Amino acid sequence: MRRFINIDAEYVESVVNKTYPGLTMYVRDTNLPVHISDKYKKGMIIREKGYCDASSRVMGMITTHRYGILSNHMADFSGYEHGSNWGLYVAKRDSRFKVLGNYDYKGKRLILLLHLPDDDSWNIFRDIDLNIDDQLIESCIQCFKNKCEAFPVPELATDDWLARCAFPVGMDDDGNLFDLE
Repeated sequence: MRRFINIDAEYVESVVNKTYPGLTMYVRDTNLPVHISDKYKKGMIIREKGYCDASSRVMGMITTHRYGILSNHMADFSGYEHGSNWGLYVAKRDSRFKVLGNYDYKGKRLILLLHLPDDDSWNIFRDIDLNIDDQLIESCIQCFKNKCEAFPVPELATDDWLARCAFPVGMDDDGNLFDLE
């Protein structure tokens, strides 16, 4: 931990214990303008006003950008797909994410997000940085490098799926960030 200002250690431990165990990588591929993708800065907290679709099927990508969402509390909607085979997982409305960083590789960009707890404990991530994030980032970058040039999952290259993932997470189409509250 880097910043630690008047925060109860037991509280920090309880928030860490509900945020990190069981993290899974979900992906959401899209094409973003540079002025949008450059707005994601390491350490910032963003709020997505709508539901946020992502897939558990991590392979190649046909788009220029991939959101890598690390979460242990996305809702599994894959049982309701009726043949689309997207591996659909959804973050609820008003979910908050911490930007862990951006990484460019061979013309593609990974925007790495940590899905924060649904209760008010997400606020603690404004005041602390954890060493575990650095380990997660390295692991996710390696996965991105290994997967982004692989063959894409055909179902995630359809117009229907790409339309579901077209909007930027945490901001409107013009790049205006949504309020955190």
